[in-house]
Amino acid sequence: MVGAIAGAVGGLASAAIGAYGAAQERKAANRRREQANQQISAWQQQAEKILAESEANRTQLSDANSVSRYKALRDSYDPSAYVVEPEKFDKSAYSVEDYLNPNRDAILADVRKQILNTNIGQGLGHSSGAYEAIVQGVLDKDEDLLREARAEMKDERSFDYGMYTDYINQQQKKLDSMQQGYKDQLELLRGDIQFDQQQTDATLQNRLSLGNAIAQSRAQLV
Repeated sequence: MVGAIAGAVGGLASAAIGAYGAAQERKAANRRREQANQQISAWQQQAEKILAESEANRTQLSDANSVSRYKALRDSYDPSAYVVEPEKFDKSAYSVEDYLNPNRDAILADVRKQILNTNIGQGLGHSSGAYEAIVQGVLDKDEDLLREARAEMKDERSFDYGMYTDYINQQQKKLDSMQQGYKDQLELLRGDIQFDQQQTDATLQNRLSLGNAIAQSRAQLV
């Protein structure tokens, strides 16, 4: 009987000791979880502070109106506005008569006189042969004068056409520069918007990553 009582008392004592030990272990585990939670909270605060400072110091290249300005520039772009449409060069404005020697009549008169004098000197006088020589000589000289006039006309026309095309080319280069400037403005504005968007995306991703890391760390404490 005494032995049975002693055994029962021993069992109760062992159970009490076991329960006490379990309670102490739970308290220790709770303290460890609380400490871990405090460490996680401290780390979270530090990480959020770093993120907030990074966001505050972030370079902002665009503003709230940048996208509207970009769309307006893009929609108003008209490539045809940067192409020179010159009038056709008027070749009909050049006439060979305008370039004939102003002394043409006097020159032809001298030719007739010289040929006539030559024929008189040779005793041909006013014969048909002399007349034909005078006509041919005048025609030949007149053809020379026309040839010179045509050459002068072509030279001046070519010079004027060259000046005209140079002017057109200069105007086109000016428009090309303006067009490139327009495109550069579009590209710079687009780049600023894209840069800021990437910064915003990176900030959001950092916050999501921080939130996931905190959630996973706390889940491991359960």
